[in-house]
Amino acid sequence: MGRAPVNIAPAGGRALLHSRVLATALFVCLCAFTLSTGDGNVIPGFVISAAVLALAAVCFWPGVFERIDFPLPAVILAAMTIYGIVQTLFFPHKIVYNGWTGVLFWLTAAVITLLSAQFFRSMGEGARFRLLFIVFGTLVCLLDLLQQASQTTRYFWLIPSRYDVIFGPFAYWNNFAQFVELLLPVTLWRALGAGRADIRFVLCAAIQIGAVVASGSRAGTALIAIELFVLIAFAYAKNRSKTLLAGAGIAVALSVVFVYAAGFESLIAKLQQNDQLAVRRNIDRSSLAMIRTHPFAGWGLDTYVPVYRMFARYDDGTYVNRAHNDWLEWASDGGIFFSGAMLAVFAWSIRPAIRSGWGIGLIAVCLHALVDYPFARFGVCGWYFCLLGMLAARRKAIVRAL
Repeated sequence: MGRAPVNIAPAGGRALLHSRVLATALFVCLCAFTLSTGDGNVIPGFVISAAVLALAAVCFWPGVFERIDFPLPAVILAAMTIYGIVQTLFFPHKIVYNGWTGVLFWLTAAVITLLSAQFFRSMGEGARFRLLFIVFGTLVCLLDLLQQASQTTRYFWLIPSRYDVIFGPFAYWNNFAQFVELLLPVTLWRALGAGRADIRFVLCAAIQIGAVVASGSRAGTALIAIELFVLIAFAYAKNRSKTLLAGAGIAVALSVVFVYAAGFESLIAKLQQNDQLAVRRNIDRSSLAMIRTHPFAGWGLDTYVPVYRMFARYDDGTYVNRAHNDWLEWASDGGIFFSGAMLAVFAWSIRPAIRSGWGIGLIAVCLHALVDYPFARFGVCGWYFCLLGMLAARRKAIVRAL
């Protein structure tokens, strides 16, 4: 942050055209991941992952790009995929079907990151993609608000859900909030990063904030509030403009208006609970016991749910579908070094995320993963891996320009 923007495109107009077309195809795949999240049916995810892998085959066809960049995050994610293959083939502790679904997940994550690093070598292409993300994400937030107002339990008012409440295309309020945690910094940076407020994007940001507060996500509300003020501070540090401060004031005021209009009763009810982490604390203890049993090899990718039953510390009649802590679940499934690999990806992302401004959401989502599972579904984390690759492309472009 603070350096002049660098605009470096792939060599030649043909490569730039390839980047634009392929980046649009990746955007469509990520939108499809989000819109098909629903109650968690895995079949749409498998189909879209296959489309992403097909896109990679086109991208890496000889002559499409003059060179292929391999950023560190994509290499780490590829290594995690290879580990999953070895674990599923040779380790004694695994469930074969679960192991291969886990391998597909990490392979797709690595491919999205790698594709993004190729497509967004041009800063202009990255900005164009982020604009599309803002438009799509804001529409998802409007969908959520309209669904809340109509009290429907049907996705898009057509597809029935087994849950009593839905949040746009998500069945879980925290997954919806995590999606917005990635989206909001992109929107706010577009609104304020140029040194003056763009009221169109300020309005989009206010809609996004109102939708998260109305969803009742406690961690999500805290994180988007932090994002709001951090992005305002970053934008002011970059430009030091009174016009910017006025725009920031408008952003805060509009956010308050939308929060009030959308409602915050669900959030208040949750905050009045005596112990905010009562359930998660017991699940975390079970997760730690699972890790201690197989600290290095893990129990096998995607085996957390069936293995958890042997270590459960309580039974209140509810179904534990995730660890509610992605970091512990990775350590349980793949071992502490597997979780450590994702920690390395997170550590790598911190500096470029802060310098970009719009990438702050990657940090927020990884922090949210301490108390929930944003990486369980590509409807949320697909955008994370895409922005991660975009940060890698931006960092490479800056280094080459020096």
